[in-house]
Amino acid sequence: IRRSTKQKRGGISTTHVLIVAGVAVLVVGLLVVLNANRSQTSVTDLVYETGVTPDGEPYKGSPDAPLQLVEYSDFLCGHCGSFADALDNLSPDYIETGKLQVIFRNYAFLAPESLQAAQAVECALDQGADKFWLYHDLLFANRGTGMGVYSKPRLKTYARDVGLDAQAFSECLDSDAKLAEIQADKDEGESQGVEATPTWFIDGQMVRGGRSESELRQILDGLLSQVP
Repeated sequence: IRRSTKQKRGGISTTHVLIVAGVAVLVVGLLVVLNANRSQTSVTDLVYETGVTPDGEPYKGSPDAPLQLVEYSDFLCGHCGSFADALDNLSPDYIETGKLQVIFRNYAFLAPESLQAAQAVECALDQGADKFWLYHDLLFANRGTGMGVYSKPRLKTYARDVGLDAQAFSECLDSDAKLAEIQADKDEGESQGVEATPTWFIDGQMVRGGRSESELRQILDGLLSQVP
């Protein structure tokens, strides 16, 4: 009888373990689904000057900086993301100190989501140059996080993450109001010889392809050494 009772208790214990394990799996699965719609980075305050050029292009860094870098970029372009990371890493030494101004221009050409992301970042610009750069950084931070990374629902989630007026942003994105501006950026790039991304102009000189942080630092230091 004792042996039978022990086996019964053991069966109950095993059942409880299986139930708990099953619940744990469901909870983890739910968290994965929920986090799929969340951005992959936290949003921090900007520590550099931002604004819009007379032509309506967003910039970061002082307009009086001795060096100006104009970048043509596609948010689906992996090399563009790496180049953006390199610029961010160099920001304390060049952008925040007034040595370099960076101007961003869309060159959306890789896929339909390229165009959606470009429209979204232009809609963010409507709410301020600072919001543009926060949104720009969040888009690149989430690159490669799965299919639909720049789908409209995800783009609207990012807008809330950076503190945009969600309704105004959604209306802008859904209206396709920025398509003409994005095409104008691409046309301007093509007129200057841009064929792919990233392509950038440093003090008017075209450079094709990204550069590592160390290579970019060497380029900037070389140009700065020639500044009177």
